Amino acid sequence: MDRLDFSIKLARKVGLYLMQYWGNALNVSEKTSFQDLVTDCDRYAQQMIVQEIRKHFPSDAILAEEGLFEKGEKMWIIDPIDGTMNYVHGLPSFAVGIAYVERESVILGVAHDPLLNETYYALKGNGAYLDGERISVSKTPKLKDSIGNVGFYVGFTGPFIDAVEKKVRRMRMTGSAILAGAYVACGRFDFFVAKRANPWDVAPLFVIVPEAGGFITDLKGKQATIESGNYLFSNKLLHNELIEIMSQIKGSQ
Repeated sequence: MDRLDFSIKLARKVGLYLMQYWGNALNVSEKTSFQDLVTDCDRYAQQMIVQEIRKHFPSDAILAEEGLFEKGEKMWIIDPIDGTMNYVHGLPSFAVGIAYVERESVILGVAHDPLLNETYYALKGNGAYLDGERISVSKTPKLKDSIGNVGFYVGFTGPFIDAVEKKVRRMRMTGSAILAGAYVACGRFDFFVAKRANPWDVAPLFVIVPEAGGFITDLKGKQATIESGNYLFSNKLLHNELIEIMSQIKGSQ
C-alpha cells in the first residue's frame, strides 16, 4: 500500500472524528502539569491511527505521543492532536500529524487541519502540497516585512517577542507546532520558532518544510533532527538574521 495515500486518508478520517468533540473533549485531565492536557479524544484518535498501521504495516515501529515509544529502521511518528489546549477550549489551530521515517530520515509527512479541512503533505524528493496544489515558502527578504510564529515556553516566549517585536511586522502564537510549520511551508508565516518540541510535534515538518523550499535548524543555527527539541523553521532568507537575534536572548540556547 502507498504510505502517503494511506497517511492522508487516515489523517482525514481521524479529523472527522475529532470535529465531533471540538470544544467539548472527553475526560480532560492534566498530563505532566496544568499546562499540559490530555483527553480521551487524544487517546482514541491515536488508537485509530495505530490500529490501521498495525493492520497494513505490521512490521513497522510506532512512536506516538500518548505512551507508545517503539524504535525501528521503519517507524511511524504520530501526534493524534497537536494543539490539545486549543482543541479543549474550542479554539482553532489543531492538527493530526503523521510521519514515516526510514533509518532516521523522514520520508513522508502529513499535517491535517480538521477545522479548515486542509491537508498538507510531502514525500521526500517530490515537493510539498496542500490539497493537491504545490506549495512553497514565502519570498519575504526582510524581517520588517515578515510575520512569524513562536511556540509557548515559559521564560523564552516573552524574551523572544521582546527581541523581535520592533523588527517584524507581526508575531503570532497559534498553539500548534505542526500547523505553524505547515504555514511556513505555504508562505502564510515567514518563520516559526519552537523552544521546546517533541519528535511528534515536528516530524511531518522535516519533509514538508524542506520540500517547500524552507530551512530548518536548531536555535544555534546547527543542523536539526527530530530529536533536537528546539527549532527554527524559515523561508531561508530570514534565517541567519533570526539566529543572530536568538544568540542574544538569555536562555535561548
